[in-house]
Amino acid sequence: MGTLSLQGVYAPTLTPICADLSIDLSAYTEFCRRLLDGGCHGLVLFGTNSEATSFSAAERMAAVDAVIESGVSADRLVIGSGAASVSEAAELTRHAVQAGCKGVLTLPPFYYPGVSDEGIFRSFAAVIDRVNDERLRMYFYHIPQVSGIHLSPNLLARLAEAYPGLAAGVKDSSGDIETLQGLHQVARAFPGYAVFCGTEALLLKNMQGGGGGCISGMANVLPHVIRDLYDNWQANDAEERQTRTNWIRDAILESGFNMIASLKVVVADQTGRPGWSRVRPPLVDLTPEEQSTLLARLTPERA
Repeated sequence: MGTLSLQGVYAPTLTPICADLSIDLSAYTEFCRRLLDGGCHGLVLFGTNSEATSFSAAERMAAVDAVIESGVSADRLVIGSGAASVSEAAELTRHAVQAGCKGVLTLPPFYYPGVSDEGIFRSFAAVIDRVNDERLRMYFYHIPQVSGIHLSPNLLARLAEAYPGLAAGVKDSSGDIETLQGLHQVARAFPGYAVFCGTEALLLKNMQGGGGGCISGMANVLPHVIRDLYDNWQANDAEERQTRTNWIRDAILESGFNMIASLKVVVADQTGRPGWSRVRPPLVDLTPEEQSTLLARLTPERA
């Protein structure tokens, strides 16, 4: 597939919230450095696990600026720039490009159901055209169970052909191996096109298919374990390493608690900062009893 536009283990970084629901920028910048020191190749600021759509464009851009000003290299950042409106998506994308970030991860417009491929193409194209910058690297975010929008291989191929280099790849959070394999076919047709899986559970399969890596929420709490699998995906024991990366996701899913709220509880426990367990509405914090139940499930295997 040639040299991929993006490679590695990226954490869609959780966002610490103050009691007034503003972003705790001090905790945020500290956490970003923690993840990079812990093994992440880079970070996705304001992806799904970041509660991105619960924040305004101004809040998101100010937080990106704060992370860069704290000393984190912009070249290690991909910025979630998805928005329901073309103008806001373009504003977020332009800001990321001008800040020198590695790329943007962009949701399709996510309000109207049953939008056609033509409509989605026009939306993405309008953002790219408005930004109008050769430095742009846009990664399309496929998470149909949340957005309600399916990004077909034909659509992604059309975007890659219309905007060579600028349409740089896709993150697939469908969790479906056949969908992921279909995206590998798109990548084979466009050298450098990077396919990321949205769960570390499919990291080995993605690497075997020529993908670039993963953008996984679990990298917020186990970056070193996921990085180990990425670095050793061709090792004889790669399947065993893959199995070892899955335990915390399985434990959280089996708990029945919200994934984002659960990850924040784990980070609160790891950092010793109880405020990390706070989420922004419409999500709801886990109760103290739920937090205790979750941590008890994880304690025997905590890495």
